[in-house]
Amino acid sequence: MSCEVHYDAASRTWFGPRGKDFYGPEMTLGEVIMRVLQINADQVMQHCDPTGEELTGGQLAQQSARMAQAFKRLGLYRGDVIGISASNTTKLTSVVIAALLRGIPINPLHPEFTEETVKYMYDITEPKLIFCDVENYPTIWAVNQRLVTPATIYLVNGQLEGVRDVGELLNEIESIAAAAYVPCPKLHGDHTAFIVCSSGTTGMPKGVTRSHRSLLCNCKNPNTYTRDSILLSFSPLYWISGTIILLASLLNGCRRIITHRPYSVQYLLQLVATHRVTFLFLASHQIALLSKHDGDFDKLKAQLESIRVLIGAGSKVCKAVSRRMYELIGNQRFIVGYGLSEMGGLSKNLGGPLGSEGKVMRNVELRVLDKLKMPLGINEVGIIYARLRYHWEGYYRNPEATARTLSPDGQWFRTGDIGYLDSEGNLYIQTRDTDVFKYNNFQIYPEQIEEFVLRLPGVSETCVFGVPDLVATNLTACAVVRTASREGQSLRAEQIRSIVERHLSGAYHIRGGVYFVESLPKTPNDKLQRRKVLALVQQLGIAAE
Repeated sequence: MSCEVHYDAASRTWFGPRGKDFYGPEMTLGEVIMRVLQINADQVMQHCDPTGEELTGGQLAQQSARMAQAFKRLGLYRGDVIGISASNTTKLTSVVIAALLRGIPINPLHPEFTEETVKYMYDITEPKLIFCDVENYPTIWAVNQRLVTPATIYLVNGQLEGVRDVGELLNEIESIAAAAYVPCPKLHGDHTAFIVCSSGTTGMPKGVTRSHRSLLCNCKNPNTYTRDSILLSFSPLYWISGTIILLASLLNGCRRIITHRPYSVQYLLQLVATHRVTFLFLASHQIALLSKHDGDFDKLKAQLESIRVLIGAGSKVCKAVSRRMYELIGNQRFIVGYGLSEMGGLSKNLGGPLGSEGKVMRNVELRVLDKLKMPLGINEVGIIYARLRYHWEGYYRNPEATARTLSPDGQWFRTGDIGYLDSEGNLYIQTRDTDVFKYNNFQIYPEQIEEFVLRLPGVSETCVFGVPDLVATNLTACAVVRTASREGQSLRAEQIRSIVERHLSGAYHIRGGVYFVESLPKTPNDKLQRRKVLALVQQLGIAAE
């Protein structure tokens, strides 16, 4: 196996380290998971923090086999879809494993999605069963009434009079030994396991298909996850990170801490201390909040002592946040990750240059192309493309969107991110191609400006955007969310303009105004919706400063 990242100058392609897959092309997630659960039959593999409920590998295997039998009894076949619109609770894991065993693709949605978004996605995926929480049951019921073929709804975290719940699927059938359960015989690795949602930053989300084989290769990693690893993520299954952490636990025999309570730095620190968490995944905005925590530095550092790996991903992690995390836990424990729902991880920064997304990961190939789709060389800025290693079914029932994102030969995926790779193979993402705007014919990359604004004490979040102008095409403007601290309350627009002017050339200076806002528009997975910021400040009547 090759252990080095290398560059092929002839094809202008970067190659990650080479390695063999752990399993052959016919192996599926459910088969491997059941084997791992039986090996770890007496080990606690899931702990629900709010309730204290625990499940061993043996209990998970037993519940999953029963659930799979129930799906068969209900007439679900390979290729049928189930919908999940639920937070992380105890019985949801068995629903997932059972679907994987039966070859039933899982379409997870965010439990806080509006009726409009839920209806949009379920019109596409047409689930036969929908699993939801008590809290969002009214939304799911209202959507289900409007579907062409209504699904059967099951509650996973409680009971309501007259509504089915997941306990019925575990109790109504006679017991089956987990070891005796035979997975769907017509299922193989290239079949779809999950239909996850794209981030939806530019419109309604798309259904991203992920095969058993691709997820096995993303999540089976005994070098990273060991039997004594304790995993934590606040992500529901809707986020690809939530799916990855769930599968990593099940495929590698690790304990996973689950919670449906919302993220806060105080709650995070409580969970880490109580459960001695060793592997932590946080979204970029969660990392930023942790880095800006006002508590005693030495105490905070001690509270994070058990963590061996902390991964931050989801969107760009700015230099100031990475620098602070290096101070807290060191540059060999904090990793900045870059990846896609469509493919998984593409690069990681482990002790590399600040601001970089790191080096190309195992079995990954990257290229940078210009607008004419010609390959670019080292340090040349363009659109990042990644080679598809495994068969990809594309966006579910959306061949047009699939065709737009693939190269003509179908081998390369267009990420939509603008960036470059340096001579050492470090990837630098500058922005999304849809975020770039022009000022006097200069290309303005918003995240280059945001990097410096976020350095100011008192800045919690920021978004740079273009304000249309008849002469310059756009004027650069900046929306800022202030912290509740003394620095935040005293923060002024002049400080923001000044730090940009000190560090960046004239084309990047803020001429369209500074807008102080209470919050920024985001998708349900907390990704910034840059296109909506101008409309927000106009709608609220916020004056530029």
